[in-house]
Amino acid sequence: MRRVALATLLLAGSVKAQMADVPPGHWAEGAVRALLEKGVLTGFPDGTFKGSQAVNRYQAAVMLYRAYLTWTEEVLARVRKALEEAGAAPERIAELYGQVADLLEVVPEVRRALEDQGVRLEAMEKDLEEVRQALLTALEAQAALKDLEDLEGAVGRLEKELGAQKAALAQMEARVKALEATLAELTQKVQENEAARIKDAQATGKRVYALEERTKALEERVDSRARAQVYAGTGERGPFGGLALEWKEAQVHLGTDRVEASFQAGSVRVSYRSLGGRSEATAQAGLFQGIRLVGELGAGDGGYYFGAGYVVHEPEGGLLPGVHARVGLGAGLVGGEPGRYFVEAQGGAFLGPVDLTLGYGRYWGLGGGDTPFSALFATLTYPGEGFFGEVRLAYAVPQEDIGRDRGLQAEAEVGFPLAPFRVSLQAGYRDGLWGRGVASHVDRYRFTTATGFYGGVRLSYEVRF
Repeated sequence: MRRVALATLLLAGSVKAQMADVPPGHWAEGAVRALLEKGVLTGFPDGTFKGSQAVNRYQAAVMLYRAYLTWTEEVLARVRKALEEAGAAPERIAELYGQVADLLEVVPEVRRALEDQGVRLEAMEKDLEEVRQALLTALEAQAALKDLEDLEGAVGRLEKELGAQKAALAQMEARVKALEATLAELTQKVQENEAARIKDAQATGKRVYALEERTKALEERVDSRARAQVYAGTGERGPFGGLALEWKEAQVHLGTDRVEASFQAGSVRVSYRSLGGRSEATAQAGLFQGIRLVGELGAGDGGYYFGAGYVVHEPEGGLLPGVHARVGLGAGLVGGEPGRYFVEAQGGAFLGPVDLTLGYGRYWGLGGGDTPFSALFATLTYPGEGFFGEVRLAYAVPQEDIGRDRGLQAEAEVGFPLAPFRVSLQAGYRDGLWGRGVASHVDRYRFTTATGFYGGVRLSYEVRF
């Protein structure tokens, strides 16, 4: 409760007391001045009232107690004066009776406010009731002197009880002051502890930030270093070996099994690949994020020039979070004549830590070993940083007579660290089909006479410069 509001509720009057922050004309000036004059409220040592400052329930109880005792003392003074007047008029006695009755009506409210302070008003209430009854008797008897004299004993007892209550008020004020001092000390300690905690947190935050910055700088330095990977192994086509180099966005792979090189700058990527007796060079450029438009131009061996366009839905930033998809089509020129068209559609999603991709492709080849086909394919990948696993399935149907009506391929590959090396194992089954896609000129599905199980192992060692 605000101090000004409490002052207005307790008393309204006009006396000479004045506070620096309660100027003349203020809406609560009269109430504040009256309560300050009567001692119900006190100002602060700096001469201000601080009317907007909240009070606690103990302070409110003390102020209410002061007001009640002040009112009681004033009523007793009027009763005592009436006793000193011989033959007081009935109007005078009726006025006193009304004032005592008002005091008795206030007692329950004051009692509830003072219960936490251990103050008891039963005796004063009883004495006030005796005064009220005596005044009523005097009023009914038309203020006979002998009836007024009956008030002497009750008023004396009430004045004595009033003195006791004033002593109780002093004790209660002392307790409230002690409580306020303890609360102020506790508040100061809490503020000091909070300030110390904030200071420690800030210092810890600065240390953590500095550590994060150092870690980030170290990671950037490590990532910016060139890496080399030496590998060797054996597979379906016999032994192989090679060297792979990587520096920032540039990669070079030189091996007996394949040759690759690529470089990326922003959304533009150029690459060269040679694999399985075929080679190609491509350039890609993309627009937008989330849902990207990608264009590709390339050239392959045998005078093959081609172009392709894709719409790519990325797993982050797209319409469906966690879902990735790609739809594309392309066409080429072989010896100056149109040929080698394709369409492709594939999509997938992350099923927990596993990425599942399903796809369909149709390729229109030129015949004579470049067989047109339709293909269904699926890939299941666990892209772990340490352990890596992938399963690939493909089923293709030739669209011309090549002596077989279908081709099938199933492969599984796992990779895991074996310090200081990394080991990759491969196993699969082939039934007349080789390759891994529809759009790639180098790694496109091709029909072969090879049938049966195969496997391989690869051992690599990484070096950082």
